[in-house]
Amino acid sequence: MNLIGIKGLTSSDISTISKVQNDIEKTENFKETLNNSIKNNDDEKLKEACIQFESYFLNMMFKSMKKTVISNDGIFKKSNAQKMFEEMLDEELTKKMAKSGGIGLANMMYKQMSKQNNIIDVKS
Repeated sequence: MNLIGIKGLTSSDISTISKVQNDIEKTENFKETLNNSIKNNDDEKLKEACIQFESYFLNMMFKSMKKTVISNDGIFKKSNAQKMFEEMLDEELTKKMAKSGGIGLANMMYKQMSKQNNIIDVKS
């Protein structure tokens, strides 16, 4: 996405637009992985889709939890680069958490969806 030619955008605006686009891409990747697993009756892809969903869920949970914490930045406020780094770190942590079992959401989804594999079809 090229935002260089757009006048009047602040770095905060660009960051927000980038986050929204990233969320849309994650959703589309999840839908695509899930639909492919169902069409091909592929259990591994179904597990992968469930893990992707749990990772996204955990990431949203982390973001919500961080909003409740009162931060005392002290003398120096966090730079945009530091905020971006923390978001990327949280995203990687939630991916690792989901792959290693997480809170069990992916496992429950996998069990339920594998039973109903012939019925499910995710609409766009």
